[in-house]
Amino acid sequence: MDFSPYTIGITALVAFLAYKYVNARIQRSKLDAIPTSGPNGIFSSYVTVWRYLLHARTLIEEGCQQHPGTAFKIPTLFGWNVVLNGRDMFEELKRASEGDLSILEMFEDLVHLKYTMSPVIHRNPYHLDVIRTTLTRNIGARFDDVRDEIQAAFSEYIPPQDDWVEPSNIIKTIQNIVVRTSNRFFVGLPLCRNEDWCDLNLKFTINVMVNGSLIGFFPKFLHPLLGRIITNRKSSLRRAVRHLTPILNERFAMEREYGRDWPDKPNDLISWLIDSCAQNGEDWQKGSYEDLTLRVIATNFVAIHTTSQTFTQALFHLAANPQVVEPLREEIKTTVEREGGWSKVAMVQMRLLDSFMKESQRRVGVGAIGTARIAQKDYRFTNGVVIPAGTKVGVATYHFHHDESKYPSPFEFKPTRSGS
Repeated sequence: MDFSPYTIGITALVAFLAYKYVNARIQRSKLDAIPTSGPNGIFSSYVTVWRYLLHARTLIEEGCQQHPGTAFKIPTLFGWNVVLNGRDMFEELKRASEGDLSILEMFEDLVHLKYTMSPVIHRNPYHLDVIRTTLTRNIGARFDDVRDEIQAAFSEYIPPQDDWVEPSNIIKTIQNIVVRTSNRFFVGLPLCRNEDWCDLNLKFTINVMVNGSLIGFFPKFLHPLLGRIITNRKSSLRRAVRHLTPILNERFAMEREYGRDWPDKPNDLISWLIDSCAQNGEDWQKGSYEDLTLRVIATNFVAIHTTSQTFTQALFHLAANPQVVEPLREEIKTTVEREGGWSKVAMVQMRLLDSFMKESQRRVGVGAIGTARIAQKDYRFTNGVVIPAGTKVGVATYHFHHDESKYPSPFEFKPTRSGS
């Protein structure tokens, strides 16, 4: 027999294509009960794949028009996605448990955390519990610090001017403000203003998104290799540890001397993470600085990307709708005076500002599909639609947010829409 490299290569390619074909047939058969947007043959579906890459919003809108109030599927480069086009199904999706429809698995599939951050993050994301509980509860307590950093960052990056000033890179400017403000909350002064620390977190966030997407284009058996080749997660972590080591040394020294509730203990993410580990019975005085550091930069990743995009879009909408500037200023001025200063309570009372931000997010959104999950096991909705295990499922959010029955003149930006 001929065992030349050429023959082995051709045989391997044929075997791989055969495997992909059989796998595609199996996956498609599980989804036969769900209608398809566009051609759905093994080969003809790639026409739809191409359309999805170039015109996803249009393709999904067509599916919504063809299949109202239910679900449909679309082929992508990486398999089939099921899109929910019914509000009842949307509510069911939100109520589904992590063990049924997993957001963590979806996030892992999107950015491949085990290769772009660390396998530990995927295995034990305890920092998410800290974000949902302790961090959220302390927003009011840390409000003055956050506001102070917003003022300082704006004064540096967008100083007051008499004339119109056009930033050379608005998203970069907003990211600089967001990373400083977030880290005033996470790690406090002076580290939140350290240029290398801020640069590290900004680049880490971008690298995770870019490298995660790149890894996803290759077969899974290549992911571990690509994770070692194209990511710089280990060097980024070492760089971050150098910044946090002096802080962690001081925190643990004070805890050893005075106990967990030592005098003037900082109320920040580092303390909350250490406390969380102690509550779980782990001896973090002998623990890993790398793990605590990893959780801090992972929390930065969550905060920086979404906040920067949301804030930038809001600024664009403000510039495009100058008629709302004075009403917003008047509401803010009146509310702050009435509530005796800036506070979380005062912010809640700013109805027009809240409506403006909601309308900005409604009008642009984060994509044609949102609230994405991966089915951990076969999941049946009350209307009978079954999502097979391993299938990606999401909601046609752009369609919902531009539904004329719910939002009259949906393509018009109305700053008072949510407050009216």
